[in-house]
Amino acid sequence: MKTINIGKENATFQEILALKENRTKRANTKLFFVEGTQNIKDAISNGWQISAFIYNRKETLSDWAKSVLSASELNYCINENLMHKLSDKSEPSELLAIIKMKEQKLANFSKNPLLVLVDRPSKKGNFGTIIRSCDALFVDQLFFIGHGVDIYDKDVITSSMGSFFRLPFKFIESNEEVIKLINTLKSKYKGFQIVATSLDTNNNLWNCDFTKPTLLLVGNEAKGISKFLADTADTLVKIDMKNDVDSLNVACATTASLYEISRQRNN
Repeated sequence: MKTINIGKENATFQEILALKENRTKRANTKLFFVEGTQNIKDAISNGWQISAFIYNRKETLSDWAKSVLSASELNYCINENLMHKLSDKSEPSELLAIIKMKEQKLANFSKNPLLVLVDRPSKKGNFGTIIRSCDALFVDQLFFIGHGVDIYDKDVITSSMGSFFRLPFKFIESNEEVIKLINTLKSKYKGFQIVATSLDTNNNLWNCDFTKPTLLLVGNEAKGISKFLADTADTLVKIDMKNDVDSLNVACATTASLYEISRQRNN
């Protein structure tokens, strides 16, 4: 295991900082930056490959931190000032990590799958919360489409509270790929339905039969789902609310929808 010492903001440090802050850099290198002990534990336990750990040369690492250092290809030992520049916390975590992206592919679904497709996620915290809710409420896989926030952004990962490393996800590159996915699902699962959340319907969420295999479509905060996705849906549903409240943010709406789906399936 190789250890590289960094004492100033050299080219290597700038490369690490770019992985934290630059989406293009992450996409080109297939690497992303993670902070937080629990996030790193979840990454390791769910089979994500650690490219490098980063730690403060002046701090004594815990027994746990020492035990996982060998899981990486190399480690960066940096000074305290650089650690604070990389960390978003007032007291940096003892370990930061650079992790390799996994290939995004279709997961092995359950016999009665529940899937979610997010259209153009536009807010990092909301996207992370959707990932967390999908993980908690029995979603087999999360899909997302269109130009939106980067799922590998540190704020998305942090707000997912570890669910990022547990929930299978896949980016859908085109409308044609959506159609192909839907055709595959409908041919494989009897009664498979596409349900979209929308304000342009009077059909309440609880009137929909979610005991069937389901793909739930949710839109972004500003525009909802695209017309193309709405047209693919078998059913449009809305969440019943007070008359003077016109909508929920997408994370809340997705969570409420998934809870109703879980309630129906458990009953």
